[in-house]
Amino acid sequence: MKVKGLSADSGVSALNQYKQITADYRNILDALPNAVAVFRDSDGRLIMANRKFCEEFDLPVATRVKAGGFDLLESSPGFESGPPGSEHLRLLINDNGETQFETPDGRQSGLKADVKRVTCGGDDCWLVATKAGFSHDSFEMESLNEQEPYRALVENLNDVVYTTDENAVVTYVSPNVRQMAGYEPSEVIGKNFTEFVHPDDLPGRIEQFFKILGGANQASEYRLFTKSGEVKWARTSARPILQNGRVMGVQGVLVDISDRKIIEEALRCSEEKYRLLVQHAKDAIFVVQEDSIRFMNPRASEILGGTLDCIADQPFWTFVHPDDRDLILDRYRRRLSGENLSDQVSFRIRNKNGSVRDVDMNSVLITWEEKPAIINFLRDMTVQKMMEVQLRNSQKMEALGTLAGGIAHNFNNLLMGIHGNVSLLLTKQRPSSIAGGHLEKIIRLVQSGSRLTEQLLDYARRGSVEVRTVDLNRLVRDVSETLTATRKQIRVHHKLGAKVPYIKADRAQIEQVLLNLLLNAADAMPDGGDVVIETSRYTAGPTRENSSPSCNKDYVLIKVSDQGVGIPGKILDRVFEPFFTTKGLGQGTGLGLSTAYGIVKNHGGEIFVESEVDKGSCFFIYLPAQVAEADGLDHPVTCKRVAGKGTVLIVDDESVVLGPSSKLLQRKGFNVLKASSGEAALGIFSENWKTIELVILDLIMPKMSGKDLFYKMKEINPDVKVLLSSGFNMSGDAEELLGKGCCGFIQKPYDINHLAAKIMDILSGT
Repeated sequence: MKVKGLSADSGVSALNQYKQITADYRNILDALPNAVAVFRDSDGRLIMANRKFCEEFDLPVATRVKAGGFDLLESSPGFESGPPGSEHLRLLINDNGETQFETPDGRQSGLKADVKRVTCGGDDCWLVATKAGFSHDSFEMESLNEQEPYRALVENLNDVVYTTDENAVVTYVSPNVRQMAGYEPSEVIGKNFTEFVHPDDLPGRIEQFFKILGGANQASEYRLFTKSGEVKWARTSARPILQNGRVMGVQGVLVDISDRKIIEEALRCSEEKYRLLVQHAKDAIFVVQEDSIRFMNPRASEILGGTLDCIADQPFWTFVHPDDRDLILDRYRRRLSGENLSDQVSFRIRNKNGSVRDVDMNSVLITWEEKPAIINFLRDMTVQKMMEVQLRNSQKMEALGTLAGGIAHNFNNLLMGIHGNVSLLLTKQRPSSIAGGHLEKIIRLVQSGSRLTEQLLDYARRGSVEVRTVDLNRLVRDVSETLTATRKQIRVHHKLGAKVPYIKADRAQIEQVLLNLLLNAADAMPDGGDVVIETSRYTAGPTRENSSPSCNKDYVLIKVSDQGVGIPGKILDRVFEPFFTTKGLGQGTGLGLSTAYGIVKNHGGEIFVESEVDKGSCFFIYLPAQVAEADGLDHPVTCKRVAGKGTVLIVDDESVVLGPSSKLLQRKGFNVLKASSGEAALGIFSENWKTIELVILDLIMPKMSGKDLFYKMKEINPDVKVLLSSGFNMSGDAEELLGKGCCGFIQKPYDINHLAAKIMDILSGT
């Protein structure tokens, strides 16, 4: 980035000062009583003259300055024409150094004058100084302090004028040295100028001094010491002093530029800070002018896929995704026209490598190298957008899981009511009767419905998990054999990693996940085909891909790929939703993939899918890796041995469950107390706790939950025996209560014979 203004302004300031100095010199020379003129050596022609000279030789004065004069800063070198009338006067110098003037008609007149060879406008010239009425015997131009008019001029300058001899010894310094450096002129004159120069700048100043002695006109900047020891920056313009063609020393002007140096240093530091900020910014920063990129930081190069040299001639809009291009071009043109638009816009870019990224961009209208431009701050939002999509999907699946769990719970209660009432009817029918056969068929249908709700509960991540250490490669082989035994048109190929870590999981549930994915692949290839199962270790890092987990840890990756019909992109995000299926009526429930999703999430893993129509699908399953052997869950606490039959309190807020279950238990010989709420159960238990042998407790109830009721009953009887019951699978609350002394868990819909047997086991302590 360039910052313009300071150096140019400083140059203009110096130029104005120099022009002022020149004007002052010219005014002084015009005021001199001496006649002063400059003649070109090659042809003796007069090219410059002061007012006194023009008056003495009848040259027009009014047009002299306009013709060139002494304004060396603004006149071009060469001085092709002198003052008007100068063509009538030429300079002749004889071998004895005597001066004569010659007119065009050949007349010559002698004149005593001091002459000195000088360079003017790039030409070798003669400086002639005379005085009206008499001649000088010597005329030393370099001895400014001996000429009163020059002294007045020099001493009134703001800058320091100095001269040195050929050995760098100061021969003259103007009084302004006191202002600049604190020295009196007498403290400087007679000393070598190197005594005042900063040591770090001394070699350059010495080299420059010799160049000036060689005839060069040199300007430089360096540091010098003041009398107080302070360091100041100065700029000097110097040239050689010539006398009769011989270099006698150096004369120059010294300007204090310390303030300018302070500003320059502050500006340099400021520019360096901004450069560091821009170069190391995580956002891409680039300037667009006339449709092309004029500046870009490293992050912009990374996102756009090339350096400035590579893409400078490529219009920025070519990096914008074609679908977003019209929007960005319209904004760019409207902003350049000065229209007030929102600073931020979101769109997609496609870089030189062809990859597409989601970006947010803030744009500001600026002036860049004196032309309108737009500076852009672009942030890569690809990973964040992907995570937002995954989060939305996760939240949607979580909501669907909650809904599915609630449906499964209520459905199990309904099935329990059906099962209980059918079981009551069966007690009054002969097993061989027609009615008994129909009732048995209803019970089998209830059991089939129970398996369906079990899948829903697995999706809702509320199923019971029996965690063990599982060899995943062996599990893959076992499941593959199961599938190929029933779907012989499917060929399963294994690419199993050699050192795949064990996983801590419920083997049966992971089997179900793999089987569901293999069945899904088989359905996608009705005419047969190949399925590939791969396993490997995967370590997630900070860089996310579309099908990778969000947590930075070690996983075991299972990839299941098929060559089937594929999944259209418009429904790809819905494949894990429960009951979502593209199969016809009666060909699928839409719970296979949703069940797999729930099981994987329940194991702390993640599942993704990639698919392309007519090319196949690939499912990615990430399960947390385990190194050491894992123990299973704690087993329920075993109750003390109790002989005989006893009184049972059954607590359930569903009347369709409570009524049939209590009647069936009574027919099994139990003394049954029943309660339809936690509050009613607590009252019954408070009065009869000494005779109640077992409580069958529903976990999910309004107002007072089964968990709260359990702890209140333990306050009354710490040894109370409780059998938990729920339409959900064994959840976190059930596991907690089992650890606190509950004697078992039974899931609805349960068979009354199974329930009676479980009660007897608890009461007998077996």
